[in-house]
This record gives sequence, structure tokens and C-alpha cells, in this order.
Amino acid sequence: MKDNDWIEAYNVNGALVARAVVSQRVPEGMMMMYHAQEKTVNMPGSEMTGTRSGIHNSVTRATLKPTHMIGGYAQQSYGFNYYGTVGSNQDEFVIVRKMNQVDWLDDSA
Repeated sequence: MKDNDWIEAYNVNGALVARAVVSQRVPEGMMMMYHAQEKTVNMPGSEMTGTRSGIHNSVTRATLKPTHMIGGYAQQSYGFNYYGTVGSNQDEFVIVRKMNQVDWLDDSA
């Protein structure tokens, strides 16, 4: 794998597509990914799911915090993969591979 290759990271929780940035600061066999912005515009589809790549938190799991589910307040309405014990879910095992074919999902069907 080299810089700017399209890669796909996936596990049982989901899949995401991103560009690879190879750095000598990250040990071999480890991947780091920051931020959780939406990655639905100008992103190819996932080879695993056949849909756009989702967000960077697609491969993390959210453990529900029961106190977030009480009260019925607007700021505590349900959001997919949002309610967790902390705001930053980390340390998840994923399989990372270089994409064989980049599909932009722009076929008119």
C-alpha cells in the first residue's frame, strides 16, 4: 500500500472507504484515523456494502449509556452510532485492504 491509495476498512460493525496516508510514525500493522466527518460526497462506494463509505465511526461500536435515553429532551433524541459512554469511541479491530476497483456509484439506474 502506498500514499493516496483508496483503502477500505471493515469489520462486523460496518465499513468505510478512505485515502491512505503512509507515515513512518505509525507502526506497521496499525492504522490511525481521526475525526468523524461525513464521507458521503466525492467518495467511492464500499466493495463490502455496495454503498457510499459512511463516516469514520462506521466501524466503531456504540455502547448505550442508559442516562441518555431518559427524559425525552430534544438534544437526547436517537442518532445512529452516537450514544456511547464517551464522545470518542476508540480502539477497534478492523481489516484494512487496498480497494481492487474504485466504484463512484454514479451509474444512472
